[in-house]
Amino acid sequence: MLRENRKKQTRESIIKHAIALFKQKGYENVTVEEITIACGIAKGTFFNYFPKKEHILLYITDTYMNRLNEVIQLHPEGSLKERVLHIFRELVMIYFKYPDLLGLTLEETIRSTVRTETESNNLRKFQTALAQLIDEEKENNERFKNWDSDTAASILVDIFIHTLLTQSASLHAETMMELFQRKLNIIWEGLAR
Repeated sequence: MLRENRKKQTRESIIKHAIALFKQKGYENVTVEEITIACGIAKGTFFNYFPKKEHILLYITDTYMNRLNEVIQLHPEGSLKERVLHIFRELVMIYFKYPDLLGLTLEETIRSTVRTETESNNLRKFQTALAQLIDEEKENNERFKNWDSDTAASILVDIFIHTLLTQSASLHAETMMELFQRKLNIIWEGLAR
């Protein structure tokens, strides 16, 4: 138990110091060596936890996406569209608390997907969670019976990610939510036919 706690503390220290350095100097300007010096650990210890500096960002994205299940549980009522908008709102609010850091993590998630030519596990988690919501709605609402849940969820994830990537630098959270609402209004009519 003590060993597990020590490992957890070391991982948290690496992440905490890396985030501070990323904010201070910019992600591209920070080296693994600087992170290890800030943590007071050896380089080899760093690599026991993260194969590369980029994996710190991917770990943060994992944490952000793991929050998704909590967000979904916060909004069990309402129409499917209302629930999706509530989920988007919660995730956008989290994003705007840490825009620089989560922007970097989102970019690294996309880059890692392109480099490995496989879908990001985090994006897949997001898509799966939304597909489950759609499946629930299909059981209760005839209007959605013909939806392919995975494809519809993929479209919703695409809207969310694309909007964050292209608009987060220029929009505030509320304006972004209005944009999500407009996009969903257009898509919803096409999906529900």
